Amino acid sequence: MKIENVIVLGLGISGRAAVELALEKGFRVCAFDENASPELDEFMESRRDQRLDVRLGWKNGELPGADLIVISPGIADSSPLGQAAARSNIPVISELEFGFGFCRTPILAITGTNGKTTTTELTCHLLNSIGRKSAVSGNIGIPLSKSVLDPDKCDFLVVETSSFQLDASANFAPESAVLLNIASDHMNRYETEKDYAKSKFSIFKNIKSHENKIIRSDLLPYWNEFFPGAEKPVAFSCSDETADYCFDRRGEIVIRGKSFMRFSETQLLGAHNAENLMASLALVFSVVPEPPLDLLKKGACEFRTGSHRLEIVKKANGITYVNDSKATNPDSLMVALRAVGAKKNVCLIAGGLDKNMDFSSVLTEKERIKTAFLVGECKNKLANLWKNDISCVIFKTFEDAVIAACDESEPGDVVLLSPGCASMDMFRDYKHRGQSFTSIINRRFESE
Repeated sequence: MKIENVIVLGLGISGRAAVELALEKGFRVCAFDENASPELDEFMESRRDQRLDVRLGWKNGELPGADLIVISPGIADSSPLGQAAARSNIPVISELEFGFGFCRTPILAITGTNGKTTTTELTCHLLNSIGRKSAVSGNIGIPLSKSVLDPDKCDFLVVETSSFQLDASANFAPESAVLLNIASDHMNRYETEKDYAKSKFSIFKNIKSHENKIIRSDLLPYWNEFFPGAEKPVAFSCSDETADYCFDRRGEIVIRGKSFMRFSETQLLGAHNAENLMASLALVFSVVPEPPLDLLKKGACEFRTGSHRLEIVKKANGITYVNDSKATNPDSLMVALRAVGAKKNVCLIAGGLDKNMDFSSVLTEKERIKTAFLVGECKNKLANLWKNDISCVIFKTFEDAVIAACDESEPGDVVLLSPGCASMDMFRDYKHRGQSFTSIINRRFESE
């Protein structure tokens, strides 16, 4: 199909990157966003091009004719723009798919409910550590459409992918891919968890070799359902020592029966990060069959997780202050509790934007929680669900909740920001929320 006219829906980071790529390729572009803001006004002013038509504050109506619609991941099918796209009878693809169509660099793709960003960064770090020049892209904050325009050539792009991006990516074909895990998340966008899982598993549909398809071993029942009769993928596990990559009872990372390294040699915390490391190693081995093991191990030992993911902000007076603002669903909240919690020693700050998720599973870790300090849109829902098992206090402001958690903490306690919810009801994003937490903690000690 010859493409001359492209519609871009949504002008967040992904949408703006798609506009840039479309213009670079010589297409005429009509871009829509339901919002109007100084940031979008600035974007429109900076891209004065006779081939570009930007329409801000769009509320309803029909889309103009075009050859292709590129939709941003933040636009739900049920939204006005999503419904307009469905009515248009124009092919709709994701920004991920649009960027992939112009990408000439092999892609290693990573999806899952939790751990995507850490695993993306870790995989890129490991590849660079063995001399394979690599860069991160995708849902990590650098859209694939932007990476395609980067003149700096790489051996590999390591691309974090969300289910929303995969839903409109029929031709996306990475060299290798890993599915880390599946837990309750985004139930405001999917009717059932099975629908959500099917979206995640679609990352494998265009990969030929089973050696380049990697999943956590407990997801094999889903694999058998979605790919009946297909050869089994590579598996990793912290509980199944028969998996291709396993974290055994001695604390060793074992690759196909051979010990690779002790996990304690790394600077990572928690079993979930052992899984992230195994997934990254499996991706590296899928594209570099015989990597220099000494350099690979050195890279694993040197890697540090980024901000807002079990980040220790401060240790003072026997109390540890941890920023885990990246935890935006119940499963990641439980991971954090298991990583830092002991017996009733966690002063937990939780709550935020409700994505219609099930938080009852958090009660399995209730013995670790001293008190839950609840904020945001979800605070009353969490309080009603947890109040019979966990001491809960509701706050109007985020700062009041953090200060109260600090006031209640004692030596041996952990003040943990692990919201289990999205941030957009009170903050720009999870980074803004984590920065706010860090700032409150630092101010508290400056005043002492």
